[in-house]
Amino acid sequence: MWLVVVAVVAATVTFAVVGPRAGCSVVAGVLFALAIARAVGPEPGLPGVAVRGRVIDVVGYLLLGAAIAVLAFTSPSLVA
Repeated sequence: MWLVVVAVVAATVTFAVVGPRAGCSVVAGVLFALAIARAVGPEPGLPGVAVRGRVIDVVGYLLLGAAIAVLAFTSPSLVA
């Protein structure tokens, strides 16, 4: 769970220093990493990451990561 908190802080700092597109990219990357960690990790899963069943968690993290990545790179209002 602390790794997720560190990742959110890193995304916030990236957002403030580099820009919103880079910050959103960090968030999407963290979600993809969480999906991989949840898919290959042992049961019961990482605390704070394992919320539902393994399949639902992995699919949810992948969908959220993909949605944020697509919006980050296609939204005209996010200036790099």
